[in-house]
Amino acid sequence: MGTTTLEEAREVAAFIESERTGWESSWREVADYVLGFDGASGGIGGQQDGGSHPASSQGGKTGSRIIDATATRALRVLAAGLQGGLTPPARPWFRLKLADKALMEFPQVRYWLGDVEAEIYRALAGSNFYQSSHALFTELAAYGSADLYMESDPVRVMRFSVLPHIDFAWACDAAGAVDTVVRRYRLTARQLAEKYGESRLTRATRRLVSKEPYGKVELVQLVRPRASRDTRKADSRNMPFESLVWEAQGAQQLLHESGYAEFPHLCARWDVGGGQTYGRSPVMDVLPDVKMLQEMARSQLLAVHKVINPPMRVPTGFKQRLNLIPGAQNYVNPAQPDALSPLYQIRPDIQAVTYKIEDVRRSIREGLFTEMFLLFAGEARSNVTAAEIMERSQEKLLLLGPVVERHQTDILDPLIGRAFGLLARAGRLPAAPDVLAGRQLKVEYVSALAQAQLLSAAQGVRQLAGDVARFAAMAPQVLDKFDFEQAVDELASIVGAPARIVRSDEDVQRIRDERLQAEIAGRQLALLEEAGREARKEGRNGAGSEAGRKAGEKLAKRVEQP
Repeated sequence: MGTTTLEEAREVAAFIESERTGWESSWREVADYVLGFDGASGGIGGQQDGGSHPASSQGGKTGSRIIDATATRALRVLAAGLQGGLTPPARPWFRLKLADKALMEFPQVRYWLGDVEAEIYRALAGSNFYQSSHALFTELAAYGSADLYMESDPVRVMRFSVLPHIDFAWACDAAGAVDTVVRRYRLTARQLAEKYGESRLTRATRRLVSKEPYGKVELVQLVRPRASRDTRKADSRNMPFESLVWEAQGAQQLLHESGYAEFPHLCARWDVGGGQTYGRSPVMDVLPDVKMLQEMARSQLLAVHKVINPPMRVPTGFKQRLNLIPGAQNYVNPAQPDALSPLYQIRPDIQAVTYKIEDVRRSIREGLFTEMFLLFAGEARSNVTAAEIMERSQEKLLLLGPVVERHQTDILDPLIGRAFGLLARAGRLPAAPDVLAGRQLKVEYVSALAQAQLLSAAQGVRQLAGDVARFAAMAPQVLDKFDFEQAVDELASIVGAPARIVRSDEDVQRIRDERLQAEIAGRQLALLEEAGREARKEGRNGAGSEAGRKAGEKLAKRVEQP
């Protein structure tokens, strides 16, 4: 059975990796001209929900074609801007909601959602998520496809690693979502023996264990939806996603078979065409400009070098004895009329070349959205208003709208779902209220880039409220047309306000009832005191009990009035 499964897994992995070959030349050009390194010859071990692998990584160096690093710097700005705009470490960037808005009015529901949010934030901050997310955005913006591997951790609940682009291959389901991943990684022979036992290793690897225990062995892992399973069982062999691991060379049996409760690979794509598995990147879009910039920079340097150190015409008398280093002494025959001179005159227009190079640099920065994330870095004016900042920021952030939507679907939704599952299985989440049984959670994103997409909706609510207030100055009855309390709820949802700072409708009604009861009680007390004063006044005038009776009747009538 194990041999049959291994053969089938090998065939699947070979086919999936063969589908990737058409992209490898583009990825190599990106590594050569922009990044300056690639992820070849490496891998990362991981831990299944039912087992573990030690980690190992190794990267290759390239970048000999980089002369002008404008694209490299712009890529770093883009990656940092995406991280700060989508998953900032220092501020909230998601909220948990329910599709049923009526349930969101229950305080215990909102408080439970807030507690779960806080626990997820703590787990992400305690892991290496925010360090890995920057590497994820760098790979995504450079290669158009990036794989963030999210594994369980016995101490920190979860751990993340960005797979090198050359070490993974994908396959998609009928909806176009990635659901199968083949990845290659390397472990030492000693690590393999400790993890799986020497009996499961190939003969070559067993020799490495005794002779060269720190020699690396390449492994292959296939993660895909499990074709058949017993849903009544919760062991690793019956989880929704299966994991098969084997040695890349000479394996006769599987090293390990396990599973995942959720898909562990968060597969990001920048822009995907119809039927494509991998994505295109903004770096690929500007790659022609990057190549031209490198050629122009090389030509400019060559021209400068020829101006500073031109080829020289040297008389034969100086043959094999000419010294051109600073301060050198060259002995000359006074009768020799010939002198040193440039072989030909070079007068390149360095300034014109510099202007053209700057145009190309500007095109690269525009293609990588540098101006958007450094919106006011080069602003010379000091009187920029807040309204102008908001309008210009909104205009530029909307350019990333499709990227934001795709990132939320491909990365953030699975991230929150798997984090919730890992925390629940670790016993780190509070018990859910009974009213939430069978209810589906909904994730809303409140990061800067996500809110930029909703800014027009929030601005519309504020503008309408301001217009209604101006109309009310002329016709107060128009206030009956506008629901100010619902407007507060809508704005709180749009801007992602914490659940505990906005009261539910029930709490608001209770506060108003208590306020009304307090006002009634205060009015009754004031009337009693007034009636007592009148009774004492009548008593001093000799009216006696008749005055007290009339004062009581008068008080009763006033209390009955609303």
